Amino acid sequence: MLAENLKLFLKFYVRPLSALSDSIDRGSLLIGAVLVTAVASLFALTVTNHLYKTYEAVRIPEAERRLPKVPPQVQGDPEAEQAYLEALARFEERTPRVSRQPLPLIGNLGWRLVSFRPASMFATAFSLAALYVPAAILALVLILRNASFGVAFRRDYGSLLICTLMAWAASHLPFALIGAVFANTGATANVFLLLWLLASLYFGALMVGALRTACGASIEHAVIVVSLVWIVLRADSWLFSIATWSPFLTLIWILPLVLGAVYGVRASHLQRQNFRRYLDSCAINPHDAEAQYQLGLIYQQRRQYGEATARFKRAVEIDPREPDANYEMGRVAREQGRLQDALNHFSVVLAHDDKFRQSEIWREIGATYLAAGMDNEAFDALKKYVERRPYDPEGLYHLGATLQSLGRTNEARESFQQCLEAVKTMPYYRRNEVKKWNKLAQAKAKE
Repeated sequence: MLAENLKLFLKFYVRPLSALSDSIDRGSLLIGAVLVTAVASLFALTVTNHLYKTYEAVRIPEAERRLPKVPPQVQGDPEAEQAYLEALARFEERTPRVSRQPLPLIGNLGWRLVSFRPASMFATAFSLAALYVPAAILALVLILRNASFGVAFRRDYGSLLICTLMAWAASHLPFALIGAVFANTGATANVFLLLWLLASLYFGALMVGALRTACGASIEHAVIVVSLVWIVLRADSWLFSIATWSPFLTLIWILPLVLGAVYGVRASHLQRQNFRRYLDSCAINPHDAEAQYQLGLIYQQRRQYGEATARFKRAVEIDPREPDANYEMGRVAREQGRLQDALNHFSVVLAHDDKFRQSEIWREIGATYLAAGMDNEAFDALKKYVERRPYDPEGLYHLGATLQSLGRTNEARESFQQCLEAVKTMPYYRRNEVKKWNKLAQAKAKE
């Protein structure tokens, strides 16, 4: 287990997207947490410690500390001198001995966004698990509105957490090692600040891939989420202060809640990994097309389209009449512009079932004919689909585009309007899926 996870960790520097996918299937949350803690400790010693001493905890010389002068009336009065000394001691306790210096470019405003406290780095794994990953899932749910937070949390937390742990460790280790080299060369604080910034940007880039792989987010949505949720890591001091100053609350309420959530998430994550191992074992059978198809769906969900296509192709090779794999292969071929190959795959599906996937096969055939410029054939296929599925925005849009290409402008405008109405009547959790057709139909309706 340890050796396998270390190989997986090193794979991040060669094929990061593939490493993220493998982390979901074979990664260990415990090993990931250990890696983050080890790398965070090294990063704190070699990078953030220098930044902390330079910018955040600069000692104020005693001569510059504004202490009150001894009043003349105190001198010679023992009781007054004693009261003054006690007041002076209390004043010195309240007077800071360190101060923050303005950060380059952003000045003191930057302290609301960043902190270089080395102590916080040692609890990075806990901060990522308790703050960062839940915030990322919540932000994605609020943007996509395709599921409740509870459903999304149970479904994606384990997978996203292992990706996040591995990504954080992989992104910060190189800069921690570089920092160790510069630490012995007398490098300026700006060098360490650059290392800290590059490590954060590298982690952000890997997290965009993690959200796409674990949660199926688009690049745009993943970038928005990563840009928003990093700020929650500043709340780690608040979280730890609750645990420190309220041990009763921690033991009675927070700890059981956390342990219960961890147990549920770990069980869900292990169930997903076991299912993947089961499919891998089934795929060893050279005659099991279904296992290849299911693996293709997993890769497709993770947006690894090359791997998905290879699995679908293998399923078709095993069973040329397998409808599901032929359907997916046809869609891939259409997206790649191989229109005749797409029609060949769709014809196999059509021979198997005229109403495959609630007649969506006719929508795909119609869209392929439309892309090929065969407008009459596209109209026949799409008309049949819309008669069966009159409220599908994608089918209505393709039908409108076909009618427009045939010169039937009024009918095309009516189809585009029906597409817009269909989007409005969609459940809220599906509107994000069909908003593409809403935008396209709006643009076409104005022509």
